[in-house]
Amino acid sequence: MRVFAEIGGTVTGLSSLSAPLTIGLGLAVLFLLALWGTAALIVWRVYRRVRRWRGWHRGAAAATRARALRPGPARDVVRLRHDLRAEVEAADVMLSRAKDGRLFIADARALVDELKIHAAEMDADLASVQDYADTDQQRSALDALRPQVTRLIETSYLARQTMLQTEIADRERHLTDLSDHVERQAAALRIYRRGAHGLDLSDPHGNPAHPSSSPSRGQANTRLHPPGWSSPRSGLTRRVEQQASQRK
Repeated sequence: MRVFAEIGGTVTGLSSLSAPLTIGLGLAVLFLLALWGTAALIVWRVYRRVRRWRGWHRGAAAATRARALRPGPARDVVRLRHDLRAEVEAADVMLSRAKDGRLFIADARALVDELKIHAAEMDADLASVQDYADTDQQRSALDALRPQVTRLIETSYLARQTMLQTEIADRERHLTDLSDHVERQAAALRIYRRGAHGLDLSDPHGNPAHPSSSPSRGQANTRLHPPGWSSPRSGLTRRVEQQASQRK
């Protein structure tokens, strides 16, 4: 009986503990469901706003393109922005190839950076003018900005032309040096080929020996000894000549 009483007390204790645990689990599930629902609602609202903003932006871009296609200041702004962007990009590409990063006494990299800074400022101003709804105000603002943009484009173009002329002059000098070197090598080859036809190797200039400056075959045969030496043949010749003169 005592055992059954203990078992009954244990069951009663467990049932008393399970009631608060069940309530806690239920509250946790409800909290998670509420949190999930709130997050889903926030995501849905953000999605709707993004869709609305994208639609508005698409419509504004279409309207801007439509205005840009019509003759007027809007189209001029678009063209001016395109010309400015294309010129600065071309200057960046060309000036980055400057030898040692320098263009005469100017730093080419610093020049490109300065061009980019001014171009970005002017492009931002042109973009704001492009969004003007009033055509008269748009034309007035464009008339004020156009001279500066044109001047910057011309400055960038002048820098590119200077770089191009510098490369041409430098290349011409190197080509001249290379051509002179090849011509000297060709002349040396011609002199070397004439060696079998009388080239005087003792001449430091490599001039061919002429027959008038070289001793004749007969003269080479008459001198068999160094100067100052008397050969038996030369003494005999002198005695014959003396005897002939005495007979006369």
